[in-house]
Amino acid sequence: MKPLRKLIIPLVLLISAIFLRADILRLLPDYGQLFNWLPGLILSAALILCLSFNQSRILTVSITMLLVYILMQSNLLQTPLSDPKALMTYTSISLVVPITALILLFISERGFKNRHGLLVISITPIQLILVFLFYLLIPEQSLIYFINTYMPIKPVNGYILSITASWIYHATFIIGLFKLSKTNDEADVSILIGLLFSYATLAMFDRAEISTCVFSAAGIALIISILRSSYNMAYRDDLTGLLGRRALNVQLKGLGKQYVIAMTDIDHFKKFNDKFGHETGDNVLKMVAKKLDAVQGGGTAYRYGGEEFCILFPGKTMDHCEPFLEALRKKVENHELTVRNLKYRPKSAEVAMERRGRRSGKRNNKTVNVTISIGAAERNDKISKANEVLKAADKALYKAKESGRNCLQLSLV
Repeated sequence: MKPLRKLIIPLVLLISAIFLRADILRLLPDYGQLFNWLPGLILSAALILCLSFNQSRILTVSITMLLVYILMQSNLLQTPLSDPKALMTYTSISLVVPITALILLFISERGFKNRHGLLVISITPIQLILVFLFYLLIPEQSLIYFINTYMPIKPVNGYILSITASWIYHATFIIGLFKLSKTNDEADVSILIGLLFSYATLAMFDRAEISTCVFSAAGIALIISILRSSYNMAYRDDLTGLLGRRALNVQLKGLGKQYVIAMTDIDHFKKFNDKFGHETGDNVLKMVAKKLDAVQGGGTAYRYGGEEFCILFPGKTMDHCEPFLEALRKKVENHELTVRNLKYRPKSAEVAMERRGRRSGKRNNKTVNVTISIGAAERNDKISKANEVLKAADKALYKAKESGRNCLQLSLV
């Protein structure tokens, strides 16, 4: 559930925008034009940031939100929904946005400076063009009859979005939440932001300036997500998802007078890697990283390099941290990892894809247990600098290895 916490700030922004709408309405006589331009400016800023970081999926969300807002502010939707053109435009938006989001959830990120990326960012414009052509080919009277029959708006008092479109939104949002919980991908957060904010706007579309307020908040939420994505690219390790050494170095500069640093290493990792292959070795690193990331007691795990990790406990004492580190060691030791028998592994990628998902009793897959050694040091009068505490923890780690591995050693300095 940890990745879902990334939606807390967008939810706060959305709720704030809805509740602050009444205050904004009082300012409209003096600042009306400025408020109408605000969402476009914020979403344009988000779009420019996406271009800087080469993120095609987040860029597509920004483009979609900007196009939708432009349509909402155009003459097409500045008239009552009883007008046929307004109704058709509103219905089109209620379908295009969730469909775009659903497509984006299942597309891999390859940047936008290639054919794949150009195709991704054109998803929404292509849909809107197809809808426009569809409206030109089908008589307006037939379209209105279809919408009123199968997608009637205002199903209940105070709720504008049709039941059909609502179900599409809800299903896509649930799929997005599930995917986010598995991937912890910031692009998925941006997709859910686009879904959530557009849904709220369409559901309350009859309220004055709802699109201006909500889309301004959506732009801010997207910018936060983009900046968080850029931070992850700079400071997170691609393989394990943990914060990397650069992030650790930043944290070490701002520590107070009380903290504990623990260094941990996967036992006999090189031999394990040579025996079972690099793919299995990567799986071991991911498994250990996942256990370390869940460490209790206020610790934060970092990948230090190779098979070595660091855990930082700001403001904590050794007495506080020792039981949590020992519990962590036991969790890794007790985790059973299944490794495939290399004898039955297909040599070609094509054969591997064909066999994927099949089970065979002839493979003789093994179940192994991985262990870690931990060395920990606490800041004190003798080792008062962060790099000194780090070195002391590293020395304690080597003592743990010399003591037979799979144990915790505390620095005596």
